Amino acid sequence: MAAPAFEFPRIHNFAPFYTLQPNPDTAATQVEMWARLVLSYCRAHKRFVLQAGGEWERTSELFCHRQLDRALSPDMMRLLFAYLVQQGRAAYDPPLPKGVKPLRVGQVEADHRMHALSVAGAQTIPAGTSEHGSKIWVYWQTPSEWGDVLYEWIKNTGQNRSVLTVYELQHSTFVEQHALPLPILMLALRSLVARGCAQLFGGTEAAGGDEQLGVKFV
Repeated sequence: MAAPAFEFPRIHNFAPFYTLQPNPDTAATQVEMWARLVLSYCRAHKRFVLQAGGEWERTSELFCHRQLDRALSPDMMRLLFAYLVQQGRAAYDPPLPKGVKPLRVGQVEADHRMHALSVAGAQTIPAGTSEHGSKIWVYWQTPSEWGDVLYEWIKNTGQNRSVLTVYELQHSTFVEQHALPLPILMLALRSLVARGCAQLFGGTEAAGGDEQLGVKFV
């Protein structure tokens, strides 16, 4: 049975939503609404990575509205990504280099770089970009929340006080059900370690990296 179609909010059908508004207060509200939409959409579709100028992003229903002929520009996406990072709902991949300041709403000019593109114009943007802040891990559930869900599954399956490898977890029904990428899994595990619910031990990068680590749940 096919999953129900994602229900977009009414604002998604509003053409000015795709261009950064010049009034700082209006722009702040606009970016907050985009952030909530992105988190909801990524949750519904189990999407963990977004990239400004990425192949999927240039044509997706999330950022491109074909009936309106409006699409977010890569610079507008980077501003949105920066906001998600500031709110603790995303992380840059790779992290911003030292000395590179993140974008902030109210400190960015609402110039042509932040204007909506046509759908055709968005599709002609070269895929990928090397600009800082162009790729994020999306935390539609935070690492701590993932840790809670993982630990509940461990207890429900009677695996607390047992020792597993990260590799075994990576191929578990839990990870397969949630389509959880290894970096998010590791963040969830480290959140449990910080709370005293798990221990990580053994393994080195030379010996296979995180997959070779052992995990003991307590």
